[in-house]
Amino acid sequence: MKKKRIQDNHKNLLNSLKEKSNREANLFFSLCEGQNFVESKKLKKALNNSGLQSSDNRLEGLFKRLEAHGEKIVFEDFVSIIRTSGLLVEKSLRGELAIPDFSYFSENLDTMFDEVKKNQSGELASYIPPLAEVDPDQFGIAIITTDGQIYQRGDSNVDFSIQSMCKPFNYCFAMEKLGLEKVHKHVGQEPSGRQFDDLTLLARTASGNLQGAYGKDNLKGHFKRVPFNPMVNAGAIMTAGLINPDESHTQRLRFIRQNFGRLIGWSPKDNFGSDLPRFNKNMARQENFKGYNNIAMGYLLMATGSLPHKETELHNDIHPDEDEFDFYTEPAVTEALKLYFSICSLEMTALDVAMAAATLANSGVCPITQERVLSQKTVRNCLPVLQTSGMYNASGTFFQQVGLPAKSGVGGGVLLVVPRLMGICIFSPRLDKQGNSIRGLEMAKRLTSKYLVHIFDGTMTDTRRIDPKLPIARWLANSCGEAIWAASNGNIRALESLVSQQRDLDEGDYDFRTPLHLASAEGQLDVVKFLLDKGVKPRADRWGGYPISDARNNNHQKIVKLFEKLNIKYTEPFHLVENPKGKTDNIAKFEDELMVIELLFAATRNDVDGIRHLVAKGLPVNAGDYDSRTALHLAAAEGCLDAVNYLLSHGHPLNVRDRWGATPLDEAKREKRQSVIDVLKKVKAN
Repeated sequence: MKKKRIQDNHKNLLNSLKEKSNREANLFFSLCEGQNFVESKKLKKALNNSGLQSSDNRLEGLFKRLEAHGEKIVFEDFVSIIRTSGLLVEKSLRGELAIPDFSYFSENLDTMFDEVKKNQSGELASYIPPLAEVDPDQFGIAIITTDGQIYQRGDSNVDFSIQSMCKPFNYCFAMEKLGLEKVHKHVGQEPSGRQFDDLTLLARTASGNLQGAYGKDNLKGHFKRVPFNPMVNAGAIMTAGLINPDESHTQRLRFIRQNFGRLIGWSPKDNFGSDLPRFNKNMARQENFKGYNNIAMGYLLMATGSLPHKETELHNDIHPDEDEFDFYTEPAVTEALKLYFSICSLEMTALDVAMAAATLANSGVCPITQERVLSQKTVRNCLPVLQTSGMYNASGTFFQQVGLPAKSGVGGGVLLVVPRLMGICIFSPRLDKQGNSIRGLEMAKRLTSKYLVHIFDGTMTDTRRIDPKLPIARWLANSCGEAIWAASNGNIRALESLVSQQRDLDEGDYDFRTPLHLASAEGQLDVVKFLLDKGVKPRADRWGGYPISDARNNNHQKIVKLFEKLNIKYTEPFHLVENPKGKTDNIAKFEDELMVIELLFAATRNDVDGIRHLVAKGLPVNAGDYDSRTALHLAAAEGCLDAVNYLLSHGHPLNVRDRWGATPLDEAKREKRQSVIDVLKKVKAN
């Protein structure tokens, strides 16, 4: 009686909530654990697990209201609190942020980080004295999504010189001021195939067409020579020269500093958020002393007429009648170089750079402040150049291996942009011969080998690498769910489509049940023939049962005879059942079949957050699959105690039976999960 009363209380609670607001009731129910209130600490934990941080200014009002309401929050107060953040909290609780399964994503990154940290090869950039003095063992990574989720590890809050990572942003600032056409009258868009500091310019006509080695510009009688692109040093000096050239050096520095600040979440309206980046004057001074190539480039740009300048009177500077005379320095060149050296000396953290990269990934809108810092056109025009030229003469190789717009700096940073998803910065000062961070490159390669983030991953079907935009349980469900449902329903056309996508029809689910198992169990003879023709081999499921066992147990004799004709060996499945009475009506049916499979995969991984996200979307905790298996069956079988407790606290019934008549308690006994057995027996006794 008590057990039935508990279940009735859950139903009554959910029904009463849904009368008020279906969407918000599901959110509340996913957190309340059968009570008529939500604990404040559980809401905070759910937000943190999703990648949102308490320092996020978008959540400032929410946390203030949480403190005011104490530890227990009733439904009406819960609704008013979550509404203070717009849709941000709702998306977080429903697992609908940019990376839904952020905890799993973080765990994988932790593993990669620990492995890459062992690599101690490479040398510091000794040709710039301040860079030769940094700690070579420093290693940090920061990732920020377009929704403002943050992952950071290691030395992610250590200031370092961004150096060449400033180049894409200089290019953006110039385009914002002048527009694409005017900027590209002074700098090209083509990969150079050369070293970053090579003293070579691109020759082209006044119309913009590339010229051969001895071509002439019809308008001027000589080449119009410009830097190859904004990512090589010559191009970066040029774009620096294009930024507010009529203003004083101090004014230009202020403009640069404030706009970099806006990229990383600084707001002039209040003191909340990031501080403005600072210039390292000593670093800039040293680069000025040692940057002979860069100085030469500045005057080369001046000589070709590419660098904008004003005519200057020279007669007061040169005195041919005297033994000694003053040397003339061109203001346009010196100002462009001074600004370029200063911007390269900007010191930022990996977290700062990741936020700037995330702003590019978010089409120019800072994920935290929601301020539009750059126009969509500017970002769209910047990213292709960054993609093709950001890693200099290694850009092609990097593009093929990693496939992301990226920029490195000799300060040890590597910036990566995953459009519409996230910005990344990896910091480690040990460099390879090309001046790129060794750990940074290795981390980038590992990331794209694990996750589907390569810009051309959409051209292939890869069930081995993880799609970060999906919860891991949904990704697992996608890899096998479509084929299993299609097989169980006799949908050969759907299976043919999956074959054309090179999907593996031999993939098993959480119970190692394959499409061949389900087609055999449901008597789908044509599907069985189709799968066998495609080379699918019969495999054992969780209980050691083969497809022929499913066919025999469900009296599908034609399929049995087919397997017997093929002389396929098999064993009978082993199911421990106390009181087999067949399936029960305590299993909820749900239209979205993949959501049900996602729930069951989450249960096998003890992924309480994943289960909670699905409950928040309105999925019943006792939803069953094609075998009438529920999340409690799977959690019990795998010994996932946290998942078991969550499901029970949200009203999952104990007496559900699967296709073979087994209850969750039967599953726990069969697998000898004593802790789960104790919990289920205790609930059963009550």
